[in-house]
Amino acid sequence: MSGVIFLFFTISLLLFIGAFHYFKLLQQSASYPPKKVVKQKVSVLASAGVIMLLIGSVLLYFQ
Repeated sequence: MSGVIFLFFTISLLLFIGAFHYFKLLQQSASYPPKKVVKQKVSVLASAGVIMLLIGSVLLYFQ
């Protein structure tokens, strides 16, 4: 069970790193993907990261 919890926290960390990467790309003045697409990617990655973090926390609590 601890391996599954570790997996959820690891996936959450990777999603937050991806969201941070796209957020930094959003701050640049000129980027190839349109800013609307980058904003969508940031929101999807951050939301998925929060969901994975919550699932991992709930599993850790009920372990």
